[in-house]
Amino acid sequence: MKARRPAFLRLLAAAVLLLAAGAVFPAAAAAHAALESSDPAAGAELATSPARILLTFGEKPDPKLSLVKVVDSAGAFVPGASPVRPVPGNDLQLQVELSQPLPKGVYTVNWLGVSAEDGHVESGDFAFGVGEKPAPGAGVVVSLSHESTFTDIGGAAGRWLLYTGLVLMVGAASTSLLVFGGKLPAGGVVILRIAAVLGVVGLCVMVWIEKILVGAPSLMPLFLTNEGELLLALGVALLFCIGAIVLVDLWPARWSLWLVGVAGSAAMLVHVIAGHAASGSSLWLLNTAVQWVHLTAVGVWVGGLFWLLFGLRGAEPAARGAVVGRFVTIATAMLIVVLVTGLARAMVEMGSLGALVDTGYGITLLVKVALVAGLVLLGALNHFYWAPAVTRGEAGPVARRFSLNSRGELVVGLCILAATAVMSGLAPPPPKPASTGAAAALPATVLVAAASRASAPQTDEPVPPLSSITTAPSRP
Repeated sequence: MKARRPAFLRLLAAAVLLLAAGAVFPAAAAAHAALESSDPAAGAELATSPARILLTFGEKPDPKLSLVKVVDSAGAFVPGASPVRPVPGNDLQLQVELSQPLPKGVYTVNWLGVSAEDGHVESGDFAFGVGEKPAPGAGVVVSLSHESTFTDIGGAAGRWLLYTGLVLMVGAASTSLLVFGGKLPAGGVVILRIAAVLGVVGLCVMVWIEKILVGAPSLMPLFLTNEGELLLALGVALLFCIGAIVLVDLWPARWSLWLVGVAGSAAMLVHVIAGHAASGSSLWLLNTAVQWVHLTAVGVWVGGLFWLLFGLRGAEPAARGAVVGRFVTIATAMLIVVLVTGLARAMVEMGSLGALVDTGYGITLLVKVALVAGLVLLGALNHFYWAPAVTRGEAGPVARRFSLNSRGELVVGLCILAATAVMSGLAPPPPKPASTGAAAALPATVLVAAASRASAPQTDEPVPPLSSITTAPSRP
C-alpha cells in the first residue's frame, strides 16, 4: 500500500492546485432571474409619463409566475397597469403597459422574477419620477415574495431526503457489483425500500414547498409550469427506481442491480436538468453532464461506503480484507472525480472571488468545501493507515478504528448532502450588480426583511394567485 501513496498524493495535490486556480481565475456565472436593466431606469426623472414599464432579466423569467407592481409615493397601486406580459421576440424581457398617464410624482416598481430555467426567485424594487427626481430611499417596498424561513428549510430538507435516497440506490448497485461480487448484502432489500421512501418523501416535500413559493391554490396550476413539469419527471424517474428495487427483491441478480444503479443515476440527471447546471449558459449541456457525473460519483463513494459497512457485518478478517481493498481503489477514483467535477461547477457558478463571502450561495459553498476537506482527511486516514491493515487480515483494534473512521466519513458525507441541498435552493451570484440599483441584486428574503423595517407606507393588497393568470404554458 505504501507504493501507492505517492500516486494518491500527486492526484490529491493536482486537485488542490486546480481548486486554487479556480479561485484565482473564476469563470463568469449565469445571471439567473435577477434584473439587469429597466426602462425607465432606476432613479430616472422623466418629463412625461411612460407608456410601459420594461424589465430585462439576466435569465428567461416565467411570465406566468413573475410579478410587477407599480405604486405611488403613498403606497397605492397605480390605476391602468396591465398584468405582466412577455415581450414578443425577447424572452429575457417582461413588460407592464400603462393605459393611464401617471401624474407628476415618484413611483416605485416592485418586481418578482421567477426563473423559467430552474424556478429560482429574485425580487427587488426601484424608483423613478415623472416631473421630479426621486430622492434616495424614496421607494415604497411591497413584498411580492412567498419565500420565508419555513420554505427555505422545507425545500432544503426535501432535497436532502431525495439526495440521501438516490445516493443509497447508486451506492447499493456499485458496491454490490464491484465489491461484493454481484450480490446485495443480506437485508439490503430493506435498506433499498427505505431509500425509495426517502426519495418519495423528499419529492413530496419539494412539490409542497414549490406550490407555496408560486402561490398556487392547487397542484394542477403548479404542474403547468416548467418547474412543475420537471418535478413530475422526477416523480416518474422515482417510479422507475421503485420498479428496479422490486425486481431486485424478486430476481436478485447482476442485471437487476444494474437497473437500480441506472435508475438512481437517471433520477439524479432529471434533478440536475431542473437546477443551476442546465440554465443560463451556452454550455448547459456540458455543465449538466459534469453535475450529473459529480452526483453519481458521490453516490458511488458515500453511498458505497454505507453499503461496505453494512455488508461487512460479521465477516471474517480474510474476507473483510479483500472487500476493503477493492472498495478503497474505487473510493480513491471517485474522490478525484468528485473534486474535479465539483471544482468545475464552482468555477462556472461563482461570478467573483468576493461572492464567496458576500452571498449566501458563496458562504454555503465555503461550508461545503470545508466539509469535503474533512471528508478527504478521514478518507486519507483510512487509505493510508486503517484500510491497509484490514486488507492484510488484521483484526481487533485496527478493524474497529477502520469502522469508526468510516462511520465518521458517513456522517460528514450526509452533512455535505445537506449543504448541497441548501445550495440547490439558492441562486448563484450574478456576474455583476444589477443596473437598477443594489436592491435589485439582493435575495428576496433580504428584501422582505427590509420591507418590514421600512418607514414608507405599506399595502395589504394580496398577491394574485397563480390560478388567476391565464397565459398558456411554455417551455424555455
